[in-house]
Amino acid sequence: MIRWFKTYVLSIRKDFVYLLVIDAIFLLIMELVLKKIPAPYPVFVRIGDLMVTLAVSFIASFIFYFVQVHMPKIKERERIYPSIAKMFNQILSSETDILTQLLGLKMKEMSEEVIKEKAKHIDLYTEAPLTIGSPQGDHRANWLEYCIYRVGIIDRNTDMMLNVSSYLDSECLDILMRIQDSETFLVQVRRLFPMCIADGVHKLQYQIPDPFIRLWHFIEEQEAYYDRVFSANTLEGIGL
Repeated sequence: MIRWFKTYVLSIRKDFVYLLVIDAIFLLIMELVLKKIPAPYPVFVRIGDLMVTLAVSFIASFIFYFVQVHMPKIKERERIYPSIAKMFNQILSSETDILTQLLGLKMKEMSEEVIKEKAKHIDLYTEAPLTIGSPQGDHRANWLEYCIYRVGIIDRNTDMMLNVSSYLDSECLDILMRIQDSETFLVQVRRLFPMCIADGVHKLQYQIPDPFIRLWHFIEEQEAYYDRVFSANTLEGIGL
């Protein structure tokens, strides 16, 4: 019973809940107070009856919505939610891999000063831990190719999650929108890295680390969301 309540009742849209409460309060006031007050004109009685009819109709409509729309939607969301959690985890894992592999640091070792120092010494054309197959034969990817490969994984999973956006909460949608924002490191990978190697300069300059720092903070935010919403008990972690 408790799980049913958490799953189906606590997940109802808050605006619907507020309207239902207002509706119930109105009916109580009408039944316990207003009906006992003599109406000065018959028109007030008709208005009161009309308002009661509308209030009762709203309750009936809400019950229909709850049984025919809300409950089936939550059941469907429970069915696909493990897949959504997997997509989010792949996004988070790819972002983490870009940052940790490129800087040669573990997440717990990072700070703004450490990131700035490490970013100054990144050589985009050294080998990365990725083998790419091609018609000319397999070759070891460089860091630019590695990041583009990881961003491709992020983009695919982001698009798949947006295709089921009706099952996501507003916080998750905000994260997905920010992943695609033009100011994020993930989008800048495609245009920032070539800029860094212009004129024969093969290392990131000191002013470049800001995207890495933003990505680091963004990953921390996503990890907190994943732990709160997707981890361990996936169905209850849905926020219901």
